[in-house]
Amino acid sequence: MHVIVKRVRLFFDVEGAKFVPDGPVMREACPADAAWRARRRPLHLPARHSALADIAQIVYLDHRGNGRSEDGPRESWNLAQWGD
Repeated sequence: MHVIVKRVRLFFDVEGAKFVPDGPVMREACPADAAWRARRRPLHLPARHSALADIAQIVYLDHRGNGRSEDGPRESWNLAQWGD
């Protein structure tokens, strides 16, 4: 999946259910783990995080300019942009 953040298309993936059973009702699972990817190769789902998918929703994100995320405009490659 992709999301646009400040004119840059970033790739992310989610593992685990959004809603989990809690007795007779369903409650929303909170994203409790995030795996950041900072390499040129596409994101893969590491097994060490997958073990948590039954209790939390895991969000995997390819950093800007890495994996399947775009670089974005060169003029935005500055600390002020990256700090937001």
